[in-house]
This record gives sequence, C-alpha cells and structure tokens, in this order.
Amino acid sequence: MTSTVQAQQNKHRLDIQLNKNILQPGDSLIVKVDYKDSSGRIINQSLATLELTIENEQGLRTQLRWPMINGQASGALYLPDSLARGKYTLLAGLQQRFFEVRGKIQDAKNIGSIQAMLLTKTGDWADQEVPVSQNGTFSINNWLFEDNALMAFSDAGNTKQPLNIRISTLLDSTYKPLAVAGKVFYLGKPSSAMRLSLDQPVKAAEASFAGPGIELQAVVVTGTTKSPAQQFDEEYVSGLFQSGNERLISIMDDPHALGFSDIFTFLQGRIAGLQIAPGGFYGGTARWRGSPVTFFINEMRVSAQDVANIPVSDIAIVKAYPPPFLGAPGSGGGLAIYTRRGGEVNYLPANRQVFKVRGYTPSATTLDMDKLNM
Repeated sequence: MTSTVQAQQNKHRLDIQLNKNILQPGDSLIVKVDYKDSSGRIINQSLATLELTIENEQGLRTQLRWPMINGQASGALYLPDSLARGKYTLLAGLQQRFFEVRGKIQDAKNIGSIQAMLLTKTGDWADQEVPVSQNGTFSINNWLFEDNALMAFSDAGNTKQPLNIRISTLLDSTYKPLAVAGKVFYLGKPSSAMRLSLDQPVKAAEASFAGPGIELQAVVVTGTTKSPAQQFDEEYVSGLFQSGNERLISIMDDPHALGFSDIFTFLQGRIAGLQIAPGGFYGGTARWRGSPVTFFINEMRVSAQDVANIPVSDIAIVKAYPPPFLGAPGSGGGLAIYTRRGGEVNYLPANRQVFKVRGYTPSATTLDMDKLNM
C-alpha cells in the first residue's frame, strides 16, 4: 500500500491509501481511507459518510459515497477498458452525518405514526413504524443500503387516506466536511515526469464537497405499453438467460399467486411440457421432456429446496427454458426465479407515497465517469 497523509483542520485528517497509483484497464483500484487524529491514531467515529469525487483530465467527474464505520471506509473500483487513459484525481471529504430521511406530512391530522417500507435493488426489503410529531414532521435514520432504493409510506392506522409527504435525505444536503484529502492515480503508461508527480500531495478544498440541499420528489407511475414483467425482464435478465425461447411467467402481475404456499405449487400445469412435483424432502422436483431441470435464483444456480423456500410474495418473474438450455448441464431444461427489486413501483400497495432514495455506493463497483456511481 502507498500512503499520502494530507494535514487538515489542525487536529484531524484523512489518510488515503491506494493499492497502487499506476494501473491498467482491467485492474481494480483498492481505496482505503482512515480518519486520524494528530498523533496518527484512528478516530472511533462510529457512523459517518465518506464522499468521494473522481475527476479525469478531460474534466469528467463522478461521485461516490461509502459508509465510514469506526473511522474507516474502503472499497474497490473496477477500471474498465472504456475509461480514458491519463491522470485521475480522487478527492475525499468526510461528513459527520449518516443516512437519514427527514420528512413532513402536509395537513397532518391526528396521524401519530406512519409505516415506512424500503425496497432495495437487490430485492431486500425492510419496514418500520415511524412516529410523527404534532406538526407532521418525522425522521428515519437507521437504514444502511447500497445503490438506489424505493421508500414508500402509508398511514400506520390503515385508514387508507392519501398522504401528502415531502422528504429530503440528509446526505444530499449541504455540509461542511470534518476533513478533506486528495490522491492521484494514473490509468495507462505515464511519462517519467508524470510518475514523479503521482506521489505529490493533493490539496483538497472544503468547497469541493458543498452542494445544494435536495428535496426528493415522489415517483410518478405512468402507463406503458410494456407490462411490469416485461420491463423487469429487460432490466435485470442478462446473458444466456435472454435466450428468446423461454416462457415468461409474471408473479408481480398475478395477485392470485400470493395464495400459493410455494412457487412449485403455483407453476403446476402452467407450462406445457414441464412436469413439476412440489413438496418432498428436496422441496420439489421438475423434469422437461424426461430430462432434469436446473434451478436458478437471480441467475445463480441453486437447489430445488432453495427455490421452494422463497416466499411467493418475494418473486417478481419466473422464466422457464425448455431443453436444450445452455445454462443447464447435460442440455436439460432450466427454471430461473427472479426476486423483486427496489426499482419496480408497480407492485407496491396502493395509497402509498413513493420516493426514490440514494444509498451508499457498493463496496465493489465499476468506475463510470459518465454518471453518478452513488
């Protein structure tokens, strides 16, 4: 590890460490940042947020943010061949705040609490009951998630009354960093003079991390000629799972599917040629034209028991591949289960106020200079 220490704010500083400062396309840049005091000891800052800005020589910039826990944050950035060769400047700023949502219910009348639900792009979900003050304000501050997600609200009293809610996320507001630091790295083959400059300290201004506060707008669901299942298929299905010969079964469009104990029971008799026997020690079996069927969850090969254990309510679509399917050993058939993600608002219950919120950058992600990586 190479290390550069940038003195800041007299007492506290950020120490940025890179696995190397000269990299080639296909490499991964490992970034580790510690928050230290004047003696070099890591400060036990329990929860905070590290904001990162990366800029190349063409002036393109991208932003990332990682949670800083116990004074440390780290991640890996994959450098694809599409990135421009040259020098990149990495700036880091630490804000004391962690993820928090602040909101207000307009014209709140006798609403003591609301139900908040978070749906992530990985298919995970969580919910909690949130107290509401007499003036309609509330806050949520104990959720940690990566990438974008959907946050939905409803009246905890199940009155089904529509809620006029406005929210903002604290991480997207203006802040003064506790400490800032900079580091440079080079993609490609630098000149001798450039090699010498890579080890020089980089000055990072606090103003680099100041930005306007953002009030999040509700997600508007509009009509489309494609069904939710077709949209899901286009966004999340990849590679050999887009064979063109598969059968697509939508669970998110079929409210009756939720009445079945498992997906095997639901699929019985729905796909011509596919013979399914639910239950048993292995959770269920399936054969297609006499050949065994291979099972997948989100394109990862799994057992029948794993498939049987998924609640039907967590499933978005099922794709059935008749033999010969390239993804199945022995040219048998395939059955792919895709779980629901936070990017789909169509299956959310009615009478909810829905917002798209940004979480933290995945700890391992591809560096893309054309968009925000948060």
